[in-house]
Amino acid sequence: MGWLWGDKNDTVQKLDPGLRDYLEQEKPDKYVPGPNVKPPSTPAQSPEPSDPSKPKVPAASLYPDGRYAYLWKTYKPPMDLEEQPGVGVASRVIEKYKERGDTVQRAAMENCALEHEALTYCFQTGNWRKQIEARLTMCSAENATFSRCFMTQTKLLQALGYASSFEYDAEKEERIQMHGDKLYHQMLDYEKRVDDAKAAGIAPPPITSLFNPDKPSQTPEVGLEIPGGEPIPAELKPSKPLEKLTPHERELEIRAHYAQREQHKMYAEEAAPFIKSQEDARQKRQERAVSWFGERLGKWLS
Repeated sequence: MGWLWGDKNDTVQKLDPGLRDYLEQEKPDKYVPGPNVKPPSTPAQSPEPSDPSKPKVPAASLYPDGRYAYLWKTYKPPMDLEEQPGVGVASRVIEKYKERGDTVQRAAMENCALEHEALTYCFQTGNWRKQIEARLTMCSAENATFSRCFMTQTKLLQALGYASSFEYDAEKEERIQMHGDKLYHQMLDYEKRVDDAKAAGIAPPPITSLFNPDKPSQTPEVGLEIPGGEPIPAELKPSKPLEKLTPHERELEIRAHYAQREQHKMYAEEAAPFIKSQEDARQKRQERAVSWFGERLGKWLS
């Protein structure tokens, strides 16, 4: 039966050359049975030795006899995909973003090893009365000490840029980890001196910034003292209301916020070439589809 609107070949020849090539590429391949596939009536035979001149089926195929070989023409192992610039960069950025949180928390846990040991000791030692008391109170004092250490050390490491680089440097990371632990104990030491001054009825010692000791403190309009004069970002979302934090904790919240923002910026810059190439490719596909099918249908298809 002929075509209702004329000869089929004439209609195909009138198509846009680009659209005609596209339709030819999208046309399903004809099924070609493998070299060792025999009709059901043919007795089974041992597979013939492979021809060295023919491309081998990838090892990932479940059919080494050659079946479905046409499906493996464009197959690339995961390692090959990682070597491609776009895919490699994108996966690297995503993986680094996921890993950084775990890496920072592991370092913070190491810095709080003594506090964690004290909490464990509270639950596991002592006579039966002490153990019952520990379970009733959930070792609240030790638990609070460890929790504060872990949360503060985590933010200190973030603020100092721990595990922020794409290139791992063990010595650099260790220095940052040790410096974060040092700043934490400086903060605790200042709080102890303030408590001692209050108990003695004298003025507390002046506070200095953990990150910029030479810069004076600043008291914004809200009346919250910020060591080092750090301005409060409008988009800051602290873990607790700033008025419930100590001055050093406020400074730490702000510094950690700025460090996190710089980290996101670095991730975006690292992945920018890949994102741009993807957007350019999508734009070209859309322009080609619009020229073939019209604006509404072309944009929907692309």
